[in-house]
Amino acid sequence: MNRVLPMMLCAALLCTGAVAVRAEGVPWKTDDKPKDAAAPASDLKAELPATQYNRIVKPIEAKLASAEKIMAAYEKEMQKPAEKRNQRLLVGCKTRAAEAYLGAALAAKKGLNMVKKDSHKEAIKKQYEEPNRKKGIDIFLDLATSAHDRGDFRMAVAFYKRILAVDKENSDAKEGLVKIVKEMQEAARAGKTSGNKGGGSDDQKSWDRDDPSRTGRTDGNWSGAGRGY
Repeated sequence: MNRVLPMMLCAALLCTGAVAVRAEGVPWKTDDKPKDAAAPASDLKAELPATQYNRIVKPIEAKLASAEKIMAAYEKEMQKPAEKRNQRLLVGCKTRAAEAYLGAALAAKKGLNMVKKDSHKEAIKKQYEEPNRKKGIDIFLDLATSAHDRGDFRMAVAFYKRILAVDKENSDAKEGLVKIVKEMQEAARAGKTSGNKGGGSDDQKSWDRDDPSRTGRTDGNWSGAGRGY
């Protein structure tokens, strides 16, 4: 009898341990979920009152529809042979589309003040503000790089500064401006009057006297520069 009791206790402990091990692998156990698992995104349309949803999302959708219409015109022009494309039209389309995307991001930013729940704020940020802000910046960066590559420093500076008006810490824009300053200094040392195609020293002075890292309104008519997006 004295031997039977210890054996029974050991068997019970072993069974309990086996059940515990098996339970750890059960998928519906809440303890098995990663602690850092992201919460599901809020369904704004389902969770917000219709009037509030429309007041927040309609302005964003209007800006996005405008951007898509502008980019459709851009794509239509791009379908032409390279030698027949209107370059001014292409640049104008991309500029206006970038502003429309930034306008959508700004509308989303305003929408953050119209909701109280953190989950709703996060949804607006992730679904509308951040992606459209990035689209606008990416288009302006592409425009700035293209202008820089073709030697149109004045236009490149305007686009870089537009980016910094939205994102003052944007490293690509800062590096682009620094490169232009260095190239202008090298050109001056080499006896050239300007790195801007067809321009002169007066064209350089119109922007070079400013600190390249400054933001705000540039030589171009950039809506919203220096005041949000």
